[in-house]
Amino acid sequence: MDLTKPIDITAVQDAVKRHQDLLVSIRDKEASRLLSLFAPMPGIKDSIVLGRTELGSVSRGYTGKFLGQLESGKIVPRTLKVYPVVMEMEDEPERYRRWYLGDVAGGIIPNTHPFEIWLNNYGIDCASEDLAAALLTAKRDETKLKDGVQYAFDGPLTIIQAEIAAGNIAVAKGNRYATGALTRANVGTKLLEMWRSRKKSFRDKQSEMWISSDVMDLYVDWLEDQGVHVTGTQGEATQETAYLRNTAKKVKLVEVPYMPEGSQFVMLMMPRTIFYGYDKDSDMKQLKPFASGNPYMYTAVGKYVIGFQLVSIHELIFCCNDQPISPNTLDAVTPLAVTANATADIEFTTNSPGALTFTSSDTSKATVDDEGKVTGVAEGTATITIAQAAFNTFPAATKTVTVNVAASNG
Repeated sequence: MDLTKPIDITAVQDAVKRHQDLLVSIRDKEASRLLSLFAPMPGIKDSIVLGRTELGSVSRGYTGKFLGQLESGKIVPRTLKVYPVVMEMEDEPERYRRWYLGDVAGGIIPNTHPFEIWLNNYGIDCASEDLAAALLTAKRDETKLKDGVQYAFDGPLTIIQAEIAAGNIAVAKGNRYATGALTRANVGTKLLEMWRSRKKSFRDKQSEMWISSDVMDLYVDWLEDQGVHVTGTQGEATQETAYLRNTAKKVKLVEVPYMPEGSQFVMLMMPRTIFYGYDKDSDMKQLKPFASGNPYMYTAVGKYVIGFQLVSIHELIFCCNDQPISPNTLDAVTPLAVTANATADIEFTTNSPGALTFTSSDTSKATVDDEGKVTGVAEGTATITIAQAAFNTFPAATKTVTVNVAASNG
């Protein structure tokens, strides 16, 4: 591609066809760090019903007759539905020439790795980064599809949050365990307690405990406090962090990338409990160039489908702890000073998109509007409560601000 001349879209399309073997897949780039943790389910165009058999009982004492009263178990169906994701690329290729020459081995030899292929692969890189960042907590929203991949499908943690909200994952059902907040002092003990709370048939098998990097950091520090020196190079797991201590290597510790910052959410489950579905791998590496009408603009489009589901949430398969998936950081500056008949804004921060409401404990002293603007009414004190509703994987939260109202000088 001569970047000083108008783009010959036919030549670009021909180059992409001739060098299909050089095209990369979304599954092979950044998103692979997450997708490799899940069990793949190819060939799904819309949905498929999954289910893991919950063992029953087929044995009894011999009577000489077939009674037909015993069952081998039951399958609890769970539907894995995939949703379409569109990739759209529009850019000026000349901006990437120098990057191309330095990035691709042999980049100065067009026949070895032509720029057209590199540009398509660059677009796939971007799509893979987008998917990785959104994958765990994506929430399907038909009204926001144009706003990004985070609204295109339901991520696995979103599915789990919905089951928690519905009461299907709960301490009473045996598939949730109350660890409370994890600290450097208690993390190893609490994680071990979580595993030991499982039934013997669970503990006798190999399982996986998925944790965030925040929890792994606490765990490494906890090990150090136990007199265990943890070493490793370039982030590689050592023997001490590959398995949960004191489980006879039955519990593999899986540090999950892209978990929400500060998350202490922990999942303990059988391997291959969470599946992801897609149609064809070729869909994930196809960006098809097309003529945009601007001969100096490179445009390409592609589409793939993806979705997630847990094969079971039964206590013999799955358990999570009681910490929020996405911690809510709602905070505010307090106290707030305001003069009667004057206004002041509450200074607050939050990382959650949940809806906010503001209420005053004493409107005869101070009122507050929907945006957090406080109006002093009369000398005295009032308490403003900021309430934030739960949103997807973010829990509800509240914060109070003391308002001191001074008498008006006038």
